[in-house]
Amino acid sequence: MTDSTTSRQPPGTTPSAPKVSSTYSHSRFGTLFSRHLPDYSGEYPVGALDVEFPIEKQTIGSFRHKKLKTDDPVGIEIDTVLFTLFYPCVVSPSESKGTVWFPRAASTVKGFLQMAGMENSILRRLAYVGALPAVHGLKFPTYQRAPILPPPSPSGKWPLIIFSHGVGCSRLMYTQICGELASRGYVVAAVEHRDGTGPSARITSEEGQVRDVDFLRWTDLNWPELEEQPKDDTTLRHDQLKIRLAELDSTLQVIRKIVQGRHVQPALMASRTLDWEPWKNVVEVGDGRVCFAGHSFGGTAVIAAAADPRFTPSSIIALDPAVQRIEPWTSTISCPTLSVNSEEFGHQEDYERLLGVSKTVNAEKHIFTIAGATHPSFSDVFLITPGFVGSLTSLSVPPYEVFVRTLEVIETFLRGTTESAKELESVGTPITTMPPKPIGKPGEVFRQVE
Repeated sequence: MTDSTTSRQPPGTTPSAPKVSSTYSHSRFGTLFSRHLPDYSGEYPVGALDVEFPIEKQTIGSFRHKKLKTDDPVGIEIDTVLFTLFYPCVVSPSESKGTVWFPRAASTVKGFLQMAGMENSILRRLAYVGALPAVHGLKFPTYQRAPILPPPSPSGKWPLIIFSHGVGCSRLMYTQICGELASRGYVVAAVEHRDGTGPSARITSEEGQVRDVDFLRWTDLNWPELEEQPKDDTTLRHDQLKIRLAELDSTLQVIRKIVQGRHVQPALMASRTLDWEPWKNVVEVGDGRVCFAGHSFGGTAVIAAAADPRFTPSSIIALDPAVQRIEPWTSTISCPTLSVNSEEFGHQEDYERLLGVSKTVNAEKHIFTIAGATHPSFSDVFLITPGFVGSLTSLSVPPYEVFVRTLEVIETFLRGTTESAKELESVGTPITTMPPKPIGKPGEVFRQVE
């Protein structure tokens, strides 16, 4: 790496956006009364735009299921890709800030309860009544469908990050981290994976037909080609990983079409009436110039993408990656790699697996752990829920502080310069092995060294 501008550096000079601060004070009631998530701390206002685009129809997976209706006997059929774009935007005086966090709140809550295994109808109704008010009408601080802001440099382009969510989540459960990155001068495409890992996803065909994709439990499936049926969810996750990689690839191809102005209208099924002309040639979509990021199983997907010939990422960012899902790992990673992890993850076997994968990275690599953080704390969940909910999961660091620490590291990493790499080598307390619980003061950052 050199000191010159690289694919991972925002256009122009080093971004002047302030680092995320901890001035936000989390209410003990979460967002129950405020009904909005914290404002982003970067210099740019952030737009949000849902995009669903038809792709070549394909069926992926070797299992047979009852809940997903397809013409094929096994697998999941995908013929569209859905993602939300977070991006620096132009704001008119008449525009109001705020995008609904879950536009399909009722079906999403129902999906969460299904994932939790609440089969008792009475308990499920009681939980539904209690959970729906927590998310209904909740907004995150973006300007919906606002025009994209031209890059500061006439010849510059906004860097692109494609984000993959975890199992049990959706694309809109990471609005804080995606929005913060957009406010710093990145375009972030948060993919909605329709692989049966989310609480509720909807696919709209090119003809306007709608079908829902529910959460899939491995116990509800069978694999006709296997003589002996799986005894855990590993086989299902391997199939779902194939679907995710196809969706990540399709997302990038769709964004390339948008940026290059190729056949965008009228193929888009979401935002048909949007004027895409301002998007032409303002986002970096070239080979080797796009970052892939993800949390949990999404972190698994971006690690797998780094070794997949379909992708040439500029870098990858994996938050608490579920590394077990890609074992045995025999590939190599040729791009700069960053992993930011929770203390909870640091004491699991997957952390040791992550260290093993890191040995196959033949580029810049960094692994950090945040004391007091838990696995869900990279999502929006603890910003929304009352404080006692986080405490029940052993979260000891204030929820917003997790984003403070995470974004400080990510922002430095994404500059992609020799100086930023050296700066990361001095961040946090160095460790060679994970200390016993508690590993340090809540919010303290630990850096893995070989």
